[in-house]
Amino acid sequence: MTATIALMDINQFIQTKMIAAVAYLLDLNGDYRFYAQIRENTSYYACQIDLSPVPTSLPVGYSRPATGLYSSGGSGLPATAYTPKVVIQANFDAVSGIAAGTFPSSNQTTTQTFYSTKCPQINPVSAYIVRCNLVNNDYTTPSGLLTVFSAQGTTIGDMIDVKSYEHSWIALADSVRSYIEINIVDQLQRPVKFIDPQTVINLLIRERADTKK
Repeated sequence: MTATIALMDINQFIQTKMIAAVAYLLDLNGDYRFYAQIRENTSYYACQIDLSPVPTSLPVGYSRPATGLYSSGGSGLPATAYTPKVVIQANFDAVSGIAAGTFPSSNQTTTQTFYSTKCPQINPVSAYIVRCNLVNNDYTTPSGLLTVFSAQGTTIGDMIDVKSYEHSWIALADSVRSYIEINIVDQLQRPVKFIDPQTVINLLIRERADTKK
């Protein structure tokens, strides 16, 4: 089971597109120099967009690509050192936490930083709900809820290892079952598709303690 993408993956995708458009310069070491990035800001618990003015002439030690947008054969460097503009589409505002729109809304010649105004939802699944047809949970609706877990602390490609250090025993339904059915859904009760074919789930069943006197 794997976690979903992170902001660094989105930023890498953006940089890949800028490389394809040749919207970059090369620094003294031959590394790409981009003038737009998206990243995490853990202090603000936010998504942050940083935009820097594209220079009108090459900084000392910098060079231009041979072809493409910033090359001498392409559009070249701008006449005015404006920052790039980022357009947030309606479907991306929930992911970034930044409202749909154009940032900055007008041409700017100084470094611009924009923060999300609501919590970014990088992973559309905030909780995994485990339901079982054996369970009769008096405190939930539907009553088949067994447990809930999240992918917190994992990154893309990591295994999600869920361990229960304290058992919370839930009563079984007073009926006969010929099979055990376990479903895992998200916080909106949508089925979760698992890629890992070797998912292991352990169920502990004990005799119910008689509390009647």
